[in-house]
Order: sequence, then structure tokens, then C-alpha cells
Amino acid sequence: MMGYKVFINGEFVEEKNAKFFIDDVGFLFGYGIFETMRSFKGYIYRLEDHVERLLDSASFFNIPFSLSKEEICKQVYKTLNLNLLKDAYIKIILSGGLYSGKLGSPLKGRSLFIIRVLPLESFSDRVYTEGVKATFSSIRRSPFSPVVKHKTLNFMENLFARKEAESKGFQEAIFLNTEGNLCEGSITNLFIVKKKKVITPSLSSGILPGITRKAVIEICARLSLVCEEKSVKPEELFKADEAFLTNSLRGILPLIEVDFKKIGEGKPGEVTQLLMKEYEKEILSKANFPRFL
Repeated sequence: MMGYKVFINGEFVEEKNAKFFIDDVGFLFGYGIFETMRSFKGYIYRLEDHVERLLDSASFFNIPFSLSKEEICKQVYKTLNLNLLKDAYIKIILSGGLYSGKLGSPLKGRSLFIIRVLPLESFSDRVYTEGVKATFSSIRRSPFSPVVKHKTLNFMENLFARKEAESKGFQEAIFLNTEGNLCEGSITNLFIVKKKKVITPSLSSGILPGITRKAVIEICARLSLVCEEKSVKPEELFKADEAFLTNSLRGILPLIEVDFKKIGEGKPGEVTQLLMKEYEKEILSKANFPRFL
């Protein structure tokens, strides 16, 4: 197995030699943030959007960090190219610093900043041609919690919900919020389509402002498709003509069934397939002109 290099606080080291302080608050308490994305033929789709979200979260959680957006983007590409990867899984991690010994006290020491790249595992074509099946999670999301709007290292709710879903034979878990409205998946954002109108839960529902979600909204505008962000009841999902999920690694995934109930005809819908094609077209067109190289 090839030894990949990881970027840690300004230095490249072999993964097996990577070290961090045991009293790092990201490790101790999950106090930190992260971003995941992928590269296509050496091009990282919407890298700047991911980095902007990371920096916004760092500011919100008062995590000290000095690198600019442009500097981070350059280091991500440098890490990708150093490891000779074209189609890769990319993760950026920023921890909150070192534990001061007292909860609530200001953190001490330098924040841990990591860029890691690995070969991207291929996804089955069946999830795109046949769609995926999901279940409602037993966990409810609070629309008033600021944490759900950020990708934090405390990802336990998401992992628990996903494991719960997979143990029942489903491929994704869908969260409802405490008001009973639709939120998002454990690693995805959710969209439904009714009479050619695209609908997605609003940010105020208690969801992550997904990067691929943002891309789909922009593609809808370009195609003159109505896309509405609003509170969405679970029954609207089952009355929809089609539904789909979005994720930065997997792109657009048709959602055909939830808790054994078919969505529409129980197969990838017309609008979903159109958006999938436009999404792929956008990536391939930009892959020929990558920035930050």
C-alpha cells in the first residue's frame, strides 16, 4: 500500500508519521470542523465554496486560524498533486486548539490544521440508475441548534443514524426536526419534485448549507426550473413525483423509497435525471480549467 503524505500545520509528513497532541479539543470533545470533497481528473469541484464554509465555521466557533482562502486552496491542490492523485477523496480538518484544563476556558495552543487525500473509491452505478432507499431516523434535529448548520468533528448523531439505517437494510437516514418537518440525510441534503417544481427544506429547518445543494439550486435557476426553499412536511415527500439526495462525494442520488413507501413511481424521475446530467456537465466543463495549480 502506498504511503500517502498528509499536510499538518504547514508540513507534509507520511501518514504513518502523522502526530497530534493528545489534549487537542478536536480529539477530546469533537470541538472542531471539517470539509469533505472530491476531485475529478485533478479538478476539485467548488473547492472555494468548501473553504469559505470552513472559514465561516471557524469564525463562528472562535477557532483561531490565519491562512487565507486562497492559501488553503493552493495547499489542497499541492497535497493532491504531491500524492499523484486525480480522482480523490479530500478532507480538511481544523480543530479548536489545545484543552486548557477547564471547560469553558479559552483554548490554548495552536489549532490543528490537516489536509488529507486518498484514492476515491468508486460508487456503484446502481445507486444512480436505480436509486437509493432511506428510512426516517429516530433522532430529531433542533432547528434552533447552531451546530447543525456546521460540519463539526462531533459527527456522532450522523454516524449513529447512518448505522441505524444500514442495520435495517437502508442506504440513508432522513432526519426530521423537533417540529416534525423534513431536514436532511445523515450525509446528504434532501430535495423533492412536485409537478416539475423543485423543493428543498429551508436552512431554518435545521440543516447544513450543503455545497452540492447550493449547486443544484443554481442549476435550477439556469434551467428556469422553480426551486423553493421552505418547511417541508413528511407527507409532502410521499406525495412528491420524485425525490433526490445531494452529497459532495456522490453528487445527486435519486431517492426512490422511504420506509418501504415508494416516492412517485419508485424510480429515478425525469427532473432528477436532468439535474444529474447538468451537474455532471458542469463538473466536466470546469475540470479542463482548474485553478490554483
